[in-house]
Amino acid sequence: MNLRLFARRQVRVLLPLLILFAATRVLAQPTASDVEKFEADVDASALAIGEHQHFKNKSLQFHKRLAEFVAGNMLFVLLHEMAHAVVRDMEIPILAREEDDADTFAAIRLIKIQSLVSNRVLSEAAQGFFMSNRRDQKERNAIVYYDQHGLDLVRAYRIVCLMVGFDKDQFKHLAAETKLPDDRQVTCPDDFTKNSNGWDFVLKPHLRASNQPKAKIDVIYGDAKGELEIHAKSFRSTHLLEIVAQHAADQFVWPAPFTIEMQSCGLINATWVASTRKLVLCYELAQDFAELYGSYGNADSR
Repeated sequence: MNLRLFARRQVRVLLPLLILFAATRVLAQPTASDVEKFEADVDASALAIGEHQHFKNKSLQFHKRLAEFVAGNMLFVLLHEMAHAVVRDMEIPILAREEDDADTFAAIRLIKIQSLVSNRVLSEAAQGFFMSNRRDQKERNAIVYYDQHGLDLVRAYRIVCLMVGFDKDQFKHLAAETKLPDDRQVTCPDDFTKNSNGWDFVLKPHLRASNQPKAKIDVIYGDAKGELEIHAKSFRSTHLLEIVAQHAADQFVWPAPFTIEMQSCGLINATWVASTRKLVLCYELAQDFAELYGSYGNADSR
């Protein structure tokens, strides 16, 4: 993720415990009951958000979309950073930009789950990049062309194109909403096939067989204060890291144990630290996603 110095914002969002629990169900193969549970969780989250004084004048639909947006973007970030861990630990060859491959890893894994839940999570991640671009334009933030990450709009359309490439009919409304040109939609299936086959090929030697031992993946929820405390309590209560850790241990053969940790970082960030074998997700990130939607979630998808 791009590093931005964390500053206190005027918006105060109390994320209910159910928001992130709904997103973590995507890591297993969701069933119809999972989708129903997701809907119920989001509805409950929307009601809780509506009780907060900052959002009392907002509609129920706004509250529900905010809950989905934060959950979807947090899960996408976790999978993105997990891709960096996979690349380092399994010595996956990278022929282009690793950040692009990490986005692709996260997107393809969610697309292949093929459920209403995973599709919505991925759509929220794309919307997050569109909103971030709008924020940069409004705040007149300089475009950093030399950054290791791609531009927000490029990352957003990359996700949309992969979804369209997997199933044009299923995601035609998303393509129309984001104004993905018809001529680009024609080439998206080739993009999806190449990227999906490529990841399948390099990951195949590292998939864990049922008789192989599981790697030890520890989880830590660091302390948080002030407006971040509610995020720390939410993640801790919903066992988000435990679910992600179990998924990673079940699926891959890791060369050594590692840790997934949430902490107050003083900035908005998420990263894989190879030297300490730690995947770090900052509480400030959840706060930033909520503020992003609170300020830019009413505009169109672009």
